[in-house]
Amino acid sequence: MFDDFDSSSSLLPDSHLYRFYRLVPSGEKETRIRNGKPVEVSLNQKEYYSEKDVAGFDLEEYSKLLPDINGNVTIINNYFIRFWGPAFHKKMGGNIAYTFIILRSYCWDKDYTWISLTTLEEQLTVTRPTVKQYLDVLEKEGFIIRFWREAKDSKKTEQNTILIKVRRAIPYLTKEKLDKLSDNIKREHQKFLRKIQKESHLEFEQAYNYTTILENFRKKSIEVFKPEVKSSNSPEQSEKLYEQMLQEFDYEKLINWRMILQRIKGRFQESTFETWFKHTLGEEKNGNWVVYCRSKFERDRIDQKYRDVIKEAIEDLAFPFESLKITLYKSR
Repeated sequence: MFDDFDSSSSLLPDSHLYRFYRLVPSGEKETRIRNGKPVEVSLNQKEYYSEKDVAGFDLEEYSKLLPDINGNVTIINNYFIRFWGPAFHKKMGGNIAYTFIILRSYCWDKDYTWISLTTLEEQLTVTRPTVKQYLDVLEKEGFIIRFWREAKDSKKTEQNTILIKVRRAIPYLTKEKLDKLSDNIKREHQKFLRKIQKESHLEFEQAYNYTTILENFRKKSIEVFKPEVKSSNSPEQSEKLYEQMLQEFDYEKLINWRMILQRIKGRFQESTFETWFKHTLGEEKNGNWVVYCRSKFERDRIDQKYRDVIKEAIEDLAFPFESLKITLYKSR
């Protein structure tokens, strides 16, 4: 039945040893036990095809094709696709590399693009903080450099739309970055460079130091505006304030708050709880709750992200609840 595999369009060096098939839903289901419970599982059927038909199947036949004209195509060196992603980051490297490709696609025939963070959020399907994180890595590695703008008669900065200059040529990995890659990718990298050397007879230069180039460019700045640094409590001062408030706190109120913290703790990893809740104190006055934090950063984070978590913990314990205020130790 399977003797019709044609060697004239060989998909593998030893294709005669293999059969080609697809897994296709059969419409049949089977009951299996998973985690001690019966579940219905859809079954696939194998559909076999000749090697000739597999090799000849052309996806391009089944849709109208976009013309490959100037401005419609973004050319990216395979070196970047294969090696820079893993070098950017062990887990997010592929997404960061794709961010660079998106930026290149918006440059058209220039080396820059005006692009909004909103556009990048939609293109990458990630949140704004994640977009900024990707851009930070690309800038650190010398693939982009960002510029914001403001009106000359105003200090109001347009934060959303950014001018991003984008590299057109792909640099080689430094030895330091190459050493951090897996053994498989290192071998692939060596094979890739040997092939290029053989075909182009070029000697490869050592990767340049982008940090030095950026620092030299910074010398051209015509004005520097340093942000006003607001004073905040040192860790030692915060610890003293926390101990002082513990001494002043009513014992019953302290017990109630610790019950609430115990309920909150069960919802997070220990590191998250230790960072945001360990040094908080809370008390209730006629259903109006006040939570005290040791720093503005801690207060703002809890106020923006964890208000509902605190409220749910209070209500789960059947404590009276009318309102919730997040403030600082010294505001008590």
